[in-house]
Amino acid sequence: MADKTNRVFAYGTLLRGEANHERFCADALSIEPASITGRLYDLGIGFPAMVSSAFGTVYGEVITFPDIDAALAGLDVLEGYHPDRPGQSLYLRRVQTVTLLDSGEEVLAYCYVWRGLLPDSAVHVPSGQWRPGP
Repeated sequence: MADKTNRVFAYGTLLRGEANHERFCADALSIEPASITGRLYDLGIGFPAMVSSAFGTVYGEVITFPDIDAALAGLDVLEGYHPDRPGQSLYLRRVQTVTLLDSGEEVLAYCYVWRGLLPDSAVHVPSGQWRPGP
């Protein structure tokens, strides 16, 4: 891949305080509030989905890892991404431009984007910020 980065954009269970943060992000070098162009959906099953769209904003965090290959190996399993079989993946991993909210700087980060049709349970989250319900 021509675009290589040591950053991942998190918008769901990898966010600080969420279910998968400690397990997958404990070795993070930094975590910064960030946003990306897209649309966010609550799937109603404990995790969200981001879809590519020229309209809308998704808010989350950019997590910088010391060893991106090791981080992606674990994250790919969590996100159901199969690099050798993308057509069978739940999410696709892409390098996209993300805006750091504190500085306005644009950086590249890996993003997991929903592949295929959203389930009937999916509800658009207009605020672009996901947090699971009670």
